[in-house]
Amino acid sequence: MVWGIASMENRDLVASYTSALGLSYPILLDTDGRVKAAYEQEMPFPTGAYPQDWIVGTDGRVVYQNNRWDLQAMEAAIEGELAE
Repeated sequence: MVWGIASMENRDLVASYTSALGLSYPILLDTDGRVKAAYEQEMPFPTGAYPQDWIVGTDGRVVYQNNRWDLQAMEAAIEGELAE
């Protein structure tokens, strides 16, 4: 299942964004930033750029993270989780 997480944004802005992009997967609201804080690292990536891609495995561990589009690496992480 794919979910997006919008951290520290309001519902109307997120709804506008998802509508403009035609997103069909659920976007969860993290309005107070608790989820962001739980996964935030001191410097997640050298650039600290957003958006960031995270894949959380079935056991709750982060199995992939990146701040650039790398479809092959993402597919490998997902396939690895599905194979377990």
